[in-house]
Amino acid sequence: MRPRAHTVRFSTVQILTDLGVGIAIGMLAGTTGTKGGARGRMVLLAVIVALVIGFFVDSVLGAVLGGVGAALGCVVISDLVFGASRREGSGGGALGFIVALCAIVVLAIALFFSWPIILVILGLIWLGWSRHQRAQRKHAGLRVLR
Repeated sequence: MRPRAHTVRFSTVQILTDLGVGIAIGMLAGTTGTKGGARGRMVLLAVIVALVIGFFVDSVLGAVLGGVGAALGCVVISDLVFGASRREGSGGGALGFIVALCAIVVLAIALFFSWPIILVILGLIWLGWSRHQRAQRKHAGLRVLR
């Protein structure tokens, strides 16, 4: 008699944990506050690191979810840090330190609680969307002048 194949199940807790770990990696990579092509390379680096960690921790789905979280975290946070450092000059390093501490908190939430990661994801999406809308309003007058 042939042994039965076991079904592979991936729980919601594992999904949220992988997303949270990826977001924390992306937040740490985003503290550099790069813009343009350098930001693209930093996002790619964060995604690769999250893919490797996710693969070794939770297989292929964990790698993909970690990569998505890392890309989201890095894009939003690097834009935030770049804007703050542009306004503050050299004082943006303090914001990078605060974001790094927040990334450690997100990692702890992902590993121990996992459900509040939904709030972190929604917060990052809201932050990225509101910054995009603000930039669109800021440059709307310039488009009219063309």
